[in-house]
Amino acid sequence: MTATDLLLLAATVGAGLTAGLCFAFATFIMRALDRLGAPSAIRAMQSINATILRSTAMLVWFGTAVVGVAAAIAVPDTAHRQTLAIVAAVLYGLGAIAVTGRGNVPLNEALARIDPESPGAADEWNNYLRRWHRWNVIRTAMMTIATAGFALAR
Repeated sequence: MTATDLLLLAATVGAGLTAGLCFAFATFIMRALDRLGAPSAIRAMQSINATILRSTAMLVWFGTAVVGVAAAIAVPDTAHRQTLAIVAAVLYGLGAIAVTGRGNVPLNEALARIDPESPGAADEWNNYLRRWHRWNVIRTAMMTIATAGFALAR
C-alpha cells in the first residue's frame, strides 16, 4: 500500500465517521432530544455541544479536511482518480467546515445562551431544531458524497 493509498483510506474513513455522526443527528438524535421537551432538550444539546468541542471527534473532523486535501494533491490523475479526490476534498471541506461554521455553530452558540426554563425557551428550541436540522442535512449529504468520492478515488 502506497502513501497515497493510505491518505485516501484515512480520508475515506474520516469522512465516513463524520458523515455517520451527522447522519445519527439527522435521523434520530435530534428527534429523541425533542421528545424530552424543550427544557431537557436544550440542556442536553448544550451539554453535547460543549462536550464535542473537547472530544476526539474534532480531531477526526478537522484532520479529515487536511488529509483529504493531501490525498487530492497526491493522487495521480489516472482514470479521473484525482478529479474524484479533489471533488471529495472540496465537498468535505464545504460541508464539515463552511456549512458547520456558517450554519450549525452560530445556532449552537445562540442555544448556549438560552435559559432552558425561560418562558420563551420552547419557541427558541423549536426554531433552533428546525434551522439546525436543515443545516445538518446539507452537511451530512456533502460529507456522505465526499466519503464516496474518496473511496472511488482509491
